[in-house]
Amino acid sequence: MNPIHITISLAQGNLILEGLVERPFKQVFALIGNLNQQAGQLLPAGSPADAKAELTFSAAELRLIIEVLGEMPYNRVHQLVQQLHSQLKLSEVRRHAG
Repeated sequence: MNPIHITISLAQGNLILEGLVERPFKQVFALIGNLNQQAGQLLPAGSPADAKAELTFSAAELRLIIEVLGEMPYNRVHQLVQQLHSQLKLSEVRRHAG
C-alpha cells in the first residue's frame, strides 16, 4: 500500500495521542511509536504547539486515528478531522491526476 502523508501540528499530534492512549495497548503501541518517532525527528524539543510536520501513515494507521478521534468530544477534534478529510481529498485528486 502507498503511504499517506498528513501534515499536522504538534498540538494535533498530542490530541491524537490522547485518543490513542484510551485504547488497549496491544492495539495502538505500534502507531504511538510511529507517531512519536516521526514527530521526534521532525519537530525539535521545545517546538511550539502550532509547529507542523508532514507525517507518514499506512491506511490502517490512519483508519485507527480517525476512529479514535471519532470517540472524542466533537468540540475538541472537529477541526483536526476536517483538516484530515481535506488533506485526504487533495491527496486522492493528486493521485488520480498524476
